[in-house]
Amino acid sequence: MAKRAFHISFGNSADHSLDYLLGMLEDVRVTTWLTVQNLQVEELDWQYKAGWNTIGALLSHITALEHYFRIEFVEGRKLTEAENQQWEPALDMGKYIPQLIAGHPISTYQASLAASRQLLVQSLKNLTFEDFTKRIEGYDADSGCNLAWVLFHMIEDEIYHRGQISMIRKLYKEHYG
Repeated sequence: MAKRAFHISFGNSADHSLDYLLGMLEDVRVTTWLTVQNLQVEELDWQYKAGWNTIGALLSHITALEHYFRIEFVEGRKLTEAENQQWEPALDMGKYIPQLIAGHPISTYQASLAASRQLLVQSLKNLTFEDFTKRIEGYDADSGCNLAWVLFHMIEDEIYHRGQISMIRKLYKEHYG
């Protein structure tokens, strides 16, 4: 069973900023996992109303975003056509929500979350402080952004969607007692 550490360890990487980032990534993911670990398919696929997100769709979105941020910002390349086809439904959600209601058990989502995280962590291990802080065009026309902010934004997004998951769980319990 996953357990929160309540400490971020330093000295495991060549750069303390990487240790800090990895500690945040770990805590956010463990907390997300603890929120959803025992859900059944019915709760993962339940919609409060037509067009609303489901917990499963949000978990797919978190996974797809992690792949997107790794590919675009850490690896510094555009998604291939195959990657775009694979991740677009979960990235955009909206009109794709019906196809994201897939009847998958929680173990499928957990495996996808673990795989995306493993790829991200591997890609981060070779980065330097300069990689985290160099300017990337986008997000803000005046200042651009940097990889440290992009990765913080990815973490922030997962936390935001975990809040949505908690709300959907409450609505589900209210609806089904």
